Amino acid sequence: MEYTNFIKRILEEIDCWGKDTKVFAILSESGPKQIVDYVFADSPEREDYLYTNDEEFRDLVEIYQEEIGKLEGKQFECLTLLQLLLVIENNNIN
Repeated sequence: MEYTNFIKRILEEIDCWGKDTKVFAILSESGPKQIVDYVFADSPEREDYLYTNDEEFRDLVEIYQEEIGKLEGKQFECLTLLQLLLVIENNNIN
């Protein structure tokens, strides 16, 4: 699997949210267990979005809930963005 865009996405998230931000790494359903996607583990907190109005914040919470819904019936593990990056880079090398 080509991970170049995946790595870029993770790096952008690290720049925005920090390397210690927790995510749920979604594992492939068949073959060797590889990370195929991820979603943020923590629900949005209002104080992190001080420049949005209530409607925009509700939209963010709704998006978060939809993303968490991707986990249903799937195997996943909780990692920090930095841990996720290291795993993906290691998979890309091997």
